[in-house]
Parts: sequence; C-alpha cells; structure tokens
Amino acid sequence: MKPSILIVGAGAVGQVYARFLMRAGAQVTFFVKEKYRAELEGGLPLYHFRLRGYRRELLEGYRLISDPEQVAAESWDQVWLTMASDALRSGLTRQVLANTGNATVVSIQLDLEDSDYLHGLIGRDRLVQGIVNFLSYQSPLPGYHSPPAGIAWHLFPLPGDFAGPWERLSEVVNLMDLGEFPIRAVENFERAAAPKAAMNIPLVAALESAGWSLESCLKGPALELGLKAAREALAVVGKLYEAEDEVRPMKLMAKPFLVRNAVRALDKVTPYDLEAYLKYHFTKVGVQTRIMLHTYRQKAEQLGLPSAALTDLLRALGEPV
Repeated sequence: MKPSILIVGAGAVGQVYARFLMRAGAQVTFFVKEKYRAELEGGLPLYHFRLRGYRRELLEGYRLISDPEQVAAESWDQVWLTMASDALRSGLTRQVLANTGNATVVSIQLDLEDSDYLHGLIGRDRLVQGIVNFLSYQSPLPGYHSPPAGIAWHLFPLPGDFAGPWERLSEVVNLMDLGEFPIRAVENFERAAAPKAAMNIPLVAALESAGWSLESCLKGPALELGLKAAREALAVVGKLYEAEDEVRPMKLMAKPFLVRNAVRALDKVTPYDLEAYLKYHFTKVGVQTRIMLHTYRQKAEQLGLPSAALTDLLRALGEPV
C-alpha cells in the first residue's frame, strides 16, 4: 500500500519535496487554499538546474484538497509543513494539524520557537524536523524569461539533516532514500540547524538593508552590521543549545573578507541570477526573517548576551524595537 502523504502548501518547497516523495511511490496530496486550486490542477512543471542548463519535468498524479474536514476524513502517514514560520502559526494550519490523527509531522521551519510551538500542538513524539538542502523558486525570476513558468530548483551538494523520534524519523529517511533524495539522520535538530540559520538570516537582512544589491552590501557598512548580528545570534544558539562545537566554525567564517569571497564565488557558479533570486525569495518570506531576528534579540536579552547589532539590524529594516 502506498504511503499517504499530505503536504501543507504547494509552493516552491512543497513541490520539490513532492517530486521525491512521489518517486518513492507515495500518494501525495497537497492542502492548499481554495483560491489556488485552479492553477495547481493539470500538472506542475519543474525545472531542475544541472551543470549546464536545466531539465523539465511534469509533476502529475497528486491530489488537491482545501477543507480541513477533508483532512480529518482520511488517514495520513506523514504530514509535511512547507510554509514559512509566520504561516505555521495561522489558524488554518492549526485546524489542519488537529485533523491529522497520529501522522508523523515533518517541519522545515527554523525559528528558535517553532519547535516548542509545534510540540504544544502535536506533542514531541510525532515531530520530525529537517533542513531544506535545495534552492527553489517560482520561475521565471523578475526580468527573466527562462526557465519558463513553473518551479525552478537546484540541489545543494550536502544532504538535508533531519531529526526526531527514531521510529518516526526512520520512516521519513527510508521513504526519501527510496525517492533518491539526499537525506541524513542526526541526533539533535537544533544543533544541526540553528547555527546555519543564525549565520544566514542576519546576512539576508543586511542584504535587504542594502537594497538587495550584493555589491552595495559587500562593499558598504551593511555587511559588517550583518556579521556583528550573526555573531550575536550564534552566541544565542551556542548557549541555548549547548552547541559551541557547532557554532565555532560559523564564528570563524563570520569575517568580511571570507563572506565577500564566498558570495562572489557563489555568484559565478550558480546557474541563475543569485542577486535576483535572493531578492525575490526573501522578499516573499520577509516576515519570517523579521520573526527570526526578533527571536534572536529576545533570547539574547533573556540569556544576558549582547544584542546591540541585532537591534540595529532590525531598525535598519524599519522594525520597531
């Protein structure tokens, strides 16, 4: 019998996970708002970036539902939550989760308070958490014509780290392995995921404060502010999760010349416009970026750690602090 998978959200992340789950033989159903159903019917074009160009695939054979009562009427093996942290807290998401029975819930959100929030809704024994190890976006990017309308995606060279109760985690890992998705089981999600997010989110915010211009960010004061904020966020993560070993490499990387060289090298090798992608994607999830920065700042104050740079970065984004 095919595993029954409910993916909440059919955006750029949800569709890529659906591809691998369906390759593993799962029956995938997307839960989407009624207003999006028409555009999702009839197949979903995916464009997989390769070393040269991209390959088009058409995702077919999935189902669509829009009513939480429909969720309650069926039995699910896994429920994948693929929305941003702010949407995770919506009333509709809570309704869906309340109707999922004993299904394993897979979460990919990275705010420091997301785990506790989900534990409060479904308990600890049902939750598996993972790190997105691919880039995906709704194509084409503004100002471009290729790839055509659909979802463009690109796998990173490292596996996605997933953690949770072993009985639940092993089912997720085995299914994704069958779909040839690069996945790795880790013991502690927070130690694996939080240092990376603490480094990246302040830098994204710094880029936004520089008008989404990579050169302006890398050459101006925004980069230094972003790195100071990243070091503060890393200190929070290190103390909160006793993750100093995981945080230490990130702190060593939080130097202007290293970040400049890394970003410029990445910009040369990516098969898409890196600056255009960053602006497009992180504008869409800007609320999540702000939620995470506020959380880092609040946790720093609670732990008696410095937070001046996080405060200045939030102000640079026009956030009240």
